[in-house]
Amino acid sequence: MDEIWAYRVSRRGDTSVVALSGEVDMSAEAELADVLLAELRRPETADLRVDLSGVTFLDSSAINVLVQVFNSARESGRQLHLVRAHRTPLKVLEMTGLLPLLADDGDEEPASPAGTAGPGAAG
Repeated sequence: MDEIWAYRVSRRGDTSVVALSGEVDMSAEAELADVLLAELRRPETADLRVDLSGVTFLDSSAINVLVQVFNSARESGRQLHLVRAHRTPLKVLEMTGLLPLLADDGDEEPASPAGTAGPGAAG
């Protein structure tokens, strides 16, 4: 069975970037939570950025995961930022009132590859 979503993790300093792609829906919920929480709990991570530039669909279960991870970040004194949202994901974030979680990543350099990729990710 083909996966309809994928992720790639990259790191630079105390920032971890999880780039998501495809349709992030309820079939991705458990693994998405595992991936994001694992990155957030890394001792070296102070800032977790979720790159939504490759996301074509985002449903309520994915939003639920993002809220849970945001709350975990806040409780642990760390930060979660959603970056590069566009089209459908941006509209979903606007409608749910979560848009303030978006960070301005205008001069953000890409993090170095950490060699971690999820379902269907190209190497």
